[in-house]
Amino acid sequence: MVAVDRQRIEALGPAERIIQTLIQHADHMVHNRPGVLTPDATSVTGQRWTPVTHVVEGERTVVYALKKVGKKVERQSLGHMDGEGVVRDALEREVGRYLAPGLVPSTAGWLYGQIAAVWKMDNEFAARWASWAFAQDHRDLKVALAAFMLVQSRCGEAVREGGEVLFHDEDYREMGEAMCLLRRKDGKDLNPKLLLRVGEVLELPEVAAINRELGFGRSLKSPALGRWPKTVERWLRHREQNPKLLDGLVRAGFRRTVMRLAQKVGFKPEGDRFFQALRWKQKQAEDGRRTLAIGQEVRAAESWEGLDERAICERIQATRPNFKRMVGLLPQAVGLTRAIMAASIEAGSVSTSDLIILTPTLEELGLLDVPAIQARWQAAMEGAENQRAANIAQRVKRQDVAEKLQEAADKAVQRAVAEVVRGLRLYVMVDKSGSMEGAIERAKACLQRFVQGFPLEKTHVSVFNTVGREIQIKHASAAGVEQAFKGHIASGGTSYGAGVQVLQGYKPAADEDALFLFVGDQQASNFAAEVRASGLNPVAFGMLHVEAQGWGGGRCVEQTAAELGIPCFAIEEALFDDPYAVTRTLRNLVAATPVRASAAPRVTLVETILGTELLRRPVWA
Repeated sequence: MVAVDRQRIEALGPAERIIQTLIQHADHMVHNRPGVLTPDATSVTGQRWTPVTHVVEGERTVVYALKKVGKKVERQSLGHMDGEGVVRDALEREVGRYLAPGLVPSTAGWLYGQIAAVWKMDNEFAARWASWAFAQDHRDLKVALAAFMLVQSRCGEAVREGGEVLFHDEDYREMGEAMCLLRRKDGKDLNPKLLLRVGEVLELPEVAAINRELGFGRSLKSPALGRWPKTVERWLRHREQNPKLLDGLVRAGFRRTVMRLAQKVGFKPEGDRFFQALRWKQKQAEDGRRTLAIGQEVRAAESWEGLDERAICERIQATRPNFKRMVGLLPQAVGLTRAIMAASIEAGSVSTSDLIILTPTLEELGLLDVPAIQARWQAAMEGAENQRAANIAQRVKRQDVAEKLQEAADKAVQRAVAEVVRGLRLYVMVDKSGSMEGAIERAKACLQRFVQGFPLEKTHVSVFNTVGREIQIKHASAAGVEQAFKGHIASGGTSYGAGVQVLQGYKPAADEDALFLFVGDQQASNFAAEVRASGLNPVAFGMLHVEAQGWGGGRCVEQTAAELGIPCFAIEEALFDDPYAVTRTLRNLVAATPVRASAAPRVTLVETILGTELLRRPVWA
């Protein structure tokens, strides 16, 4: 199965590969907690990351997977860990490999490989992809694209003939430089941690191997870093020459990250103030090469130890630190009190996203009943950009608060796809055959995350086994989906064609295209005849696999799409566990759907990327 899928992926054109990357990729490239990587044939990376904790029991280190069950997190023993980080079960069989917090090599390598494949097919398309991605909210993709563009071989070299310079080649490395150096008012630029991560990605053995294969860099031992070191030097120099920028990074909590960047590239400041601003005491190197700030005392780190609650509130009002920094400064003896939390909100130290994340804390402190704070919290709900609010709703006690959070998650989906669903009619067909026993609840949970993003009058849903049946969603919300599927259980055989036929009365208008989304296990026969007979003429299929015991080898939806000559986009169930990925993936899925003959003002994702202006370095660089 894996070999066949890889062959099919290798045959994709650059545009389709981008679509697969954006839609299939659900794993994070970075995890800030320990985990275990286990083999998983259903994952595009071939591995699955699971959060874990470990406990020393006697002479062994026992590793426990952390599984979320309802509102609780349960520990499940995976086995014991040896000295090389291999986790083994009771029979000493390898279960997986322990991974410290940080980059996940397999995920980073897979994503970088996708970019490399697109670049080999179309250099300019890859550059425009990077330029387009810079304005998006997918940080992993931006980091990987920036890393790739900094080392790829199109770097503005002179093209000569007979010793004479005729012209200079395109400099696509400038795209990577621009992604690292440009600042955006919306906060979607690369902060210091992401800039450091670009270099860490390039240093991964998996990524270095891809770069060697492509001929990027000359060393057979050291990883190719391209222009990353010089770009970091420019970034650091600009902040040294603009002290307010450097001081702002320190206040924002990036002090150690800036120091790490300087160490990585061997940055030599022009004066002592750089070290003073970072509170970085300098010691002479063994070879005596250092000349700046040697032995100079630096100011002590700010501390709120000894301040009482009132003094802390006054300090918050005067300095307005961001919430994470404020929590780090709080004396343990005082902690986060009701008054301190209220002062932080009033001072603007708590961002919109923080207000949503902190809802359980606000509830516990009784601050949701304070009119001014309630108004700010309500405004944050209305502007939610992802579905994290739905997860937080499970951790609050008050029903009205949980409903507000769920409503915020629903509206986030609606806003995410509102622009791209114009000129599109959605048909969702859910398999409820006997093979779906135990999985139909998972299918319903997934649908609750995205169906509300589409206009009800243009969304048609059916369930099917050997017979199809239309179901009506009466309200564009998770609650509406729950009610619509009430009473449906898994039973009977499987006929995807029956699910299509029951919806064939809803023909798309002349200015609309039809998109089919299937939820099931593909264990059925080809149904191209039923699709043709329906007259719905879909432009693409989306396939969400939710089989309880794995895929099982069925591919009827993919085979039907191939016979009809339309794309079939695979959607991983895992993406619905990530509140940040749901809205992004849905938006990209819809935008990636080709426009066939529609007169609707809808531009596909590929067209959007092709129309993106190439980034340029800032003037100061």
